[in-house]
Amino acid sequence: MTRPNWIASLAKGLTRPKRLHARSLSRHMISSGWSARVNNASLALYQRGCVMWILKFLGLILMALAGLVLGVLLAGLALLWYLSPGTAQPVFDAEGRDVPGSISTVERVTLGGAEQGLIIRGADATAPVMLFLHGGPGSPEYPFLRQTNLGLEDDFVMVYWQQRGAGMSFAGVKPEDMTLAQLTADTAELATLMATRFGKRKIYLMGHSWGTLLGMSTIRQHPELFHAYFGIGNVGNQIEGERVGLEWLKQRAREGADEALIAALSALEVPDADAGFEEWGTYMRAERPILDAMGGGMMHQPITMMTVLKWVLATPEYRLGDKLNYGRGLLFSLENMWPEVVSTNLIETAGPIDIPVFFLQGAWDYQTPTPLARALFEAIDAPLKEYVEFENSAHSPIMEEPEKFNAFVRAAAFQRE
Repeated sequence: MTRPNWIASLAKGLTRPKRLHARSLSRHMISSGWSARVNNASLALYQRGCVMWILKFLGLILMALAGLVLGVLLAGLALLWYLSPGTAQPVFDAEGRDVPGSISTVERVTLGGAEQGLIIRGADATAPVMLFLHGGPGSPEYPFLRQTNLGLEDDFVMVYWQQRGAGMSFAGVKPEDMTLAQLTADTAELATLMATRFGKRKIYLMGHSWGTLLGMSTIRQHPELFHAYFGIGNVGNQIEGERVGLEWLKQRAREGADEALIAALSALEVPDADAGFEEWGTYMRAERPILDAMGGGMMHQPITMMTVLKWVLATPEYRLGDKLNYGRGLLFSLENMWPEVVSTNLIETAGPIDIPVFFLQGAWDYQTPTPLARALFEAIDAPLKEYVEFENSAHSPIMEEPEKFNAFVRAAAFQRE
């Protein structure tokens, strides 16, 4: 039996490969190459799309992070603004109640043609007046005293003056007006103003650190304005004090066999008195942190710069601008007045002073070294003078041992009332 023709044709087609004509083969190869190129182009477009998507995604993340950072900054600025009303805070008693008859004001007065800031506080507005001269130059101390010792406000009307060029008094001050003579004139003018305002014949004067240099200058020229003078962390001869402080640090390093510290201190050299502030600034940025860490600086039990910053930012009597100007005023004052600080030798020029003088000095003070403070005290000729040393303090016994400090000041002042 024979197969039908159509079956034979089908079988033949299945068993024999189909021959391609050369022209057809060429067209097939060309077609295949084109397909590869199309596939490659598609892959490139896909990859480019992925890259663009990743970049857009990263851009969105960066924008979100930038927004978050900006939001945090704005929130922080808003909080700082809220904490900076620039208004007086009440004087409270031990139970947190307002004290009747107290005084608490934030004021600005004109001294020597320049507007300057004051914070005035006291539990009794009729009490004796104490004008406080802060250190630096250019470092108002009310933010620090607010955290450590406002106890003198129980017995005095405390006038916390922000000196020309510092903090609340930074704006509009000319560098050429930043002199010991000008600030002495400002001090005398303010003392007269406060005595008149509070109906006092005289007031008390208290200075800390640089404020003792200013205080000594003022009581020499205007003793008639003051009952007595209290000096804390006393400047005697600052250029020599820097040398004494550095040698003390080297001795402590040798005693502790701290080779790294010995090497660091060996690289330091106290600049000359007439050196520029850039050289002095370099020296102090290296030396002061070591002095603080070794317990001979601002406090015998060191505090961090972050703590100091928090204290300044938390001061409600300051406006936002006052807080921003705190650091600017410090640098401005130091740059313009430090040469005069290190070129002044009070020990050589002490002479007679016509009012009682009290020195309150930390035993561990090597910022204004205690040996030189003692030498200044011995050189002073005053109708009454007394030197008291605080064994657990460095440069700031008013903040480090407040109870002992306040007790001495009260006793010294009121034995004359």
